[in-house]
Amino acid sequence: MNPQVSPKVSRYIQTRPLRTIYHLYDGDRRRLLLAVVFFVIKASPVWIISIIVRNVINTLSAPDAHTIRTLWINVGVMAVLYVQNIPTHLIFMRLLSVANRNMEVRLRGTLVGRLQALSISFHDDFRAGKLHSKMLRDVESLQMLTELFFNVLLQGAIGIGVVIAVTLSNEPRVALFYMVTVPIGAGLIQLFRRRIRTRSRAFRNELEMMSARVADMLEMIPVTRAHGLENIEIQRMHTHLKKVRRQGISLDVMNALFGSSAWVAFNVFSLACLIVTAYMSLHGRIKIGDVVLYSSFFQMLLGSVGMILNSYPQIVRGFDAIRSIGEVLVSEDLEPNDGKRVVTQIQGGFTFDHVDFSYNGSGGPAVKDLCVEVRPEECIAVVGESGSGKSTIMNLIIGFRRPTGGRILLDGVDMEALDLRTYRRHLAVVSQHTVLFSGSIRENITYGLDDVGEEALRRAIAMANARDFIEALPDGLETLIGEHGGKLSGGQRQRLAIARALVRDPRVIIFDEATSSLDVASERLVQEAMERLIKGRTTFIVAHRLSTIRDANRIMVMHQARLVEIGTYQELLARQGEFYRLVKLQI
Repeated sequence: MNPQVSPKVSRYIQTRPLRTIYHLYDGDRRRLLLAVVFFVIKASPVWIISIIVRNVINTLSAPDAHTIRTLWINVGVMAVLYVQNIPTHLIFMRLLSVANRNMEVRLRGTLVGRLQALSISFHDDFRAGKLHSKMLRDVESLQMLTELFFNVLLQGAIGIGVVIAVTLSNEPRVALFYMVTVPIGAGLIQLFRRRIRTRSRAFRNELEMMSARVADMLEMIPVTRAHGLENIEIQRMHTHLKKVRRQGISLDVMNALFGSSAWVAFNVFSLACLIVTAYMSLHGRIKIGDVVLYSSFFQMLLGSVGMILNSYPQIVRGFDAIRSIGEVLVSEDLEPNDGKRVVTQIQGGFTFDHVDFSYNGSGGPAVKDLCVEVRPEECIAVVGESGSGKSTIMNLIIGFRRPTGGRILLDGVDMEALDLRTYRRHLAVVSQHTVLFSGSIRENITYGLDDVGEEALRRAIAMANARDFIEALPDGLETLIGEHGGKLSGGQRQRLAIARALVRDPRVIIFDEATSSLDVASERLVQEAMERLIKGRTTFIVAHRLSTIRDANRIMVMHQARLVEIGTYQELLARQGEFYRLVKLQI
């Protein structure tokens, strides 16, 4: 992975969100520091205008004690402060935008890399919609948290500091009155913090579940429409939407109670401040302009504290996003490839040495005491009833699953010692559910390869029996095939998958129910392409249609997670055992 988009995952600490944010901006901290400087400069009119107004009022209320020059100086200072906002604001936004976009690229790049490195069992447990939400919504929440820091927290903190500093230097008694408001704000945060955090977390959990449900709904639309289940699906979605609505209302009500409590408390103090400063002015202790200054300052103080208080729910959401992303970044359910032996070439021989495998939480083993040796370039078929362990064996060969007992040797080397990423470059899989993306036919066949020549591509297409239907399409190889290849038939999708495998020239091929869902004509074409593909390669075929595996070198018969028979098609029929029973069931 490009190091520019790969911050150290070890620095991502779910329980220390501020430290995590600090590390997420590695390489951009100087830019953020400059952004702070320009933010202070561009926002300075907000804090200085009250002082200018005080000076102008005091000048006008005592013209004998001041000259017109004093008035123009104050007006000129204010005009300069206003005009400088344009360039400094642009510089500030540029600095902040670059830092934020760099962070997004690094974080999303790290998430992509992490998702690719996490084990298949992790992806089995996490629904794709939830991962999609983490990749988009949670990263966006972190970006908004940074913007919130500048536009609310930093501005509010500086506003509070300016108000208290100026007031202390002029009238310490009023400053003490101001400082009461800050503990009140802290007390309100403490009072509402746990309830807001709990409801915010519940709301985002419901949003993640809804996102996953929407992804499922979109995937199931053809099935839903085919069976006339639209109303049932709509009702299910309404149930999820109601849960989101209920949690959203609960969070909104709590935020409203929090905001209104702060508003009432601070405005009561604002009224009290006006009364006190007016009383002091009547007794000649302060000037009329000072009354305006302190009232404005108190409103500024209220605004600053109020901004901070009102932003607390958004801060909670940002911190929740850090926790949510951490479910991916700090997960230890990784495929352990680092430091393992790199596979540069293979012969394709496999040895299953008393291999056991059980899924977490399952009632029993999926594969039990599997012992078999597969020679290079041998074609092995695996048959058995559903749940007998066929697909699990394929996942063990691919390396998606690791044996919970025993070991698997590849060309005499324990696969535990191999970097499985490099091993899979010599492997191709053609499954029942062909995975295609919404690009062109060329892009789907050459996926992940940059150096496929035109002649090699067309040879693979011809060997896969795909040339005729591709040439009949309006744009040939450049034809867009739609979402998941929806514009193609099942047989066409399978032949594209075989062409994809052929163009990679793998040493090991896995066919997992590759023809089970095809009509007779499509099955024949795919079968012919498979026969071309398996020549000179180690091949594993999982099949329910036992007539399609007559030419396999050997057939493994699985029953209740165990290998009960192995031999050629005719040998197994002659034994009249489990294989003979399966064949009779299909006659």
